[in-house]
Amino acid sequence: MRTTVRARVLVALLVALGAAACREQPAPLTVDRGRIVLSNLTSEPWTDVEVWLNRYYRAQVPRLDAGGRLDAPLTRFQGGFGHYFDPKRETVREVKATATTPSGRKIEFTWPPAGPRGAGPATGT
Repeated sequence: MRTTVRARVLVALLVALGAAACREQPAPLTVDRGRIVLSNLTSEPWTDVEVWLNRYYRAQVPRLDAGGRLDAPLTRFQGGFGHYFDPKRETVREVKATATTPSGRKIEFTWPPAGPRGAGPATGT
């Protein structure tokens, strides 16, 4: 009887661990509900962080700590002539994020992610 209880507990533990291991890791760069989110999923800080929206609008921060998150509304992205992105008039077609690790290695993420395309460009809403 006692062995059966232990076996059940062990099976339940293995199922829980297996489910946790199979969970997809979140994407480091996402566009959702009028926001661009860049997540530092590494164990080291990033510096010189830039996020480009449609190759024209930019947002930047000097540092993004390990495990940190840059959560920027689309309306905070500014173009070269001081104009801000207007999600009511424009569509998000592409996003590119770059950063540098402490060792000097360059990191780059793009949205939409490489591979099969989704339903198309995201709207600003």
